Amino acid sequence: MEVVWEEPYESFSRFINKNGYKSLLIICDKNTFDVCAVKVKETVEKSNRKCKIVCFEADVIADEFALGKVLFEIEQADIFVGVGSGTISDITRYTAYKFKVPFVLFPTAPSMDGFASSVAALTINGLKTTVLASSPEAIFVDMEVIENSPEILKKAGFGDLMGKITALLDWQLSHIIFDETIDWEVLQIVKDTYLKTLKSVGENQFYKNLLEGLITSGIMMTRVDSSRPASGSEHHLSHFWEYHKIKTYHGIKVGLATIYVMRFYEHFLNLDKSRILERKEYRVDLESWEDIIKKGFQPTFEYIIKQNIGRVSKLNDEEFRSNVINRIVEKKEVIDELIKETIGLYKELMDTYKKLEIPMNYSEIGIDKNLFNMSFLCAPNIRERFTILHLYEFLGLTDEVVCNF
Repeated sequence: MEVVWEEPYESFSRFINKNGYKSLLIICDKNTFDVCAVKVKETVEKSNRKCKIVCFEADVIADEFALGKVLFEIEQADIFVGVGSGTISDITRYTAYKFKVPFVLFPTAPSMDGFASSVAALTINGLKTTVLASSPEAIFVDMEVIENSPEILKKAGFGDLMGKITALLDWQLSHIIFDETIDWEVLQIVKDTYLKTLKSVGENQFYKNLLEGLITSGIMMTRVDSSRPASGSEHHLSHFWEYHKIKTYHGIKVGLATIYVMRFYEHFLNLDKSRILERKEYRVDLESWEDIIKKGFQPTFEYIIKQNIGRVSKLNDEEFRSNVINRIVEKKEVIDELIKETIGLYKELMDTYKKLEIPMNYSEIGIDKNLFNMSFLCAPNIRERFTILHLYEFLGLTDEVVCNF
């Protein structure tokens, strides 16, 4: 996959001529049409190629209705061209995947990490989920468009990229406790990108570093055929808030969730081995768990319970609990060192959020206290991917951490 940073429209013209594409479908929204898609359309027309435009409203969601609109309006197309960021990117990659045609992207804001990804984030039955899709043939970047994009979208992209801090911690935690496969080169590349961006805030290269970091994150997801290098407990919290219609950008929610998840890691750092060993006797109250799911996942709680009842019931298995807790105690120093390497970023991250005016408290994005408290109990049920929140669900110590927020 090629990422083109110079002369994007001229390069795109050469790309479609070289590959012999005769008919193109441009997918955009009303905002991205004005700032970029119109130039893409002119480039296609100058190359004497056919093109059709599917233009959504600016507040479009990547759900069943948006996918159906593309299905309804598509005619003949050799390649799809997505012009936009998160939602447009997801609609384009998934529909291109289903129609078995290639696609390219023109990002219009450094707002999320999915540009190069081979998975799409869709909202199905009201619940955010990640589904298999395909990655783009190329990404064409107009830096003038990126630099002039709305500030809120840049903040969202920064929050999404900083979410890798806890996503990588979660990946390593699962590797240490459950021997989950980990690609150390991928992990280091993603870590380098978020550090490079964090250190360049306020400098001339910040927006390029930000977009490059977001694109690289997607490439790394494709390399391991999983969103694991980029998505962990912070994304599970964000998805839960999205389920409850919290109206702000995905990356803003991810960035906010990241600082709360880091507090869980800080708590674990101060957890004595003796306290962990005591948790062998803890059991999840399945009736109370179901009550929480019913409150947190209306109207799809039955599906969530069905998907998670086996996982949660296993937490009460005496042999499983004993083995896992023994493993945690055995590896406590290793986990602590891992946390210490990263937790030092907390103050710098908070200072940067303040500088960029990124929300630092749940109330700033319209989350009430009850929903906030419930979030940490419900989030582990979003996806069966082990994270620090799953660990605290297992230990039964979630409320102990949350009550100090």
